Amino acid sequence: MRESLPVFVINLARDAPRRAHMEALLAKTGQPGMFVPAVDGGSLSALDQVAYDPIRALRHYGKAMRAAEIGCYLSHYRLWQRVLDERRQAALILEDDIDIDLDLPDLITRLLACPDWLVVRLHSMRTPVLHPRTEAARGERVAALGGGRGLYRLGTHTLGAAAYLIRAEGARRLLAHGRRIVRPVDQTMDRFWENGIAPYVVRPFPVRQLPAFESSIGARPPGAGEDQPADIVLARRLERLRDSVKRRVYLLTS
Repeated sequence: MRESLPVFVINLARDAPRRAHMEALLAKTGQPGMFVPAVDGGSLSALDQVAYDPIRALRHYGKAMRAAEIGCYLSHYRLWQRVLDERRQAALILEDDIDIDLDLPDLITRLLACPDWLVVRLHSMRTPVLHPRTEAARGERVAALGGGRGLYRLGTHTLGAAAYLIRAEGARRLLAHGRRIVRPVDQTMDRFWENGIAPYVVRPFPVRQLPAFESSIGARPPGAGEDQPADIVLARRLERLRDSVKRRVYLLTS
């Protein structure tokens, strides 16, 4: 990785085991990371919650967001702002529950030489993207990155924010698009038909989330969010219909 490229690692201050894991992992690549305290969902301030819109969250996300989801969102959002404040051309943002391939430094160097992307996801949580069976999920290969890897532009969303490379323009667009918190951060990043950030991934993916680390967001109780009022259910269905139309128009015109 280039020396000028910051590597931000999001880590809860109280989670020493994850920090130790990431320190050892990054040491193997020869690239130290800058550990950034995550926003703790368990102790959100009133100021932290100002951007959260619970009514729109029901319409767009289909359920109320948990405090940990809001904390995760803010952790990433503030790093996007930091990229601009520090006038960084790009940054690598990592969460702390991952494993990475040792060729990541060379891979990042090659990606920075590719002109097309604003955000590149190095990890995905979507099975159709991990094991594509459709053209949209498989995407178009736009650059060879060496070592059998390639840069792909997808026609669908990726899901997951555990590891991604972001350019300043990508940060600017996400900041503008995501001022109001109405859905998890990775879903906000995925809305390419609204934020104007075409979805790019690297294949094979160089980053994986480790099941050994329990999610800091936690599992939602079974059935949570299912018993919504009829007007909320209808509003959610209309939002999905609008999204479908907007997504199709974007893909046809971009």
